[in-house]
Amino acid sequence: MTTATSATGTPVESKTEFGADNLKANAAVYKDAKAIVDAASKYDSKDDAVAALDHAWAVMESQAAEGGRYTPDRSLGFGSDNATVIAESILGRRNTVGATRKAFRELGK
Repeated sequence: MTTATSATGTPVESKTEFGADNLKANAAVYKDAKAIVDAASKYDSKDDAVAALDHAWAVMESQAAEGGRYTPDRSLGFGSDNATVIAESILGRRNTVGATRKAFRELGK
């Protein structure tokens, strides 16, 4: 018996040998989660990766909540963004400059 992955991403036991269909399904799962899998593979275990993510996320949440009154020196490369904006950008809560410009351009049509 082998373990394969269903279309929903859950492991399922298969009574057939692992084959091309299994490999293709697993590749699709990897494709959808590539960024997190690649990042996590730097750690010794999944638990270590999750712990690092939890810690980094908590640090960025704290910075987002408390960093509004601190703006780093422009020489550090953040422009006029304060620490809150930097953290929210890292957490994916803000548009990129390109997305903002595109939305504004579309609004102007």
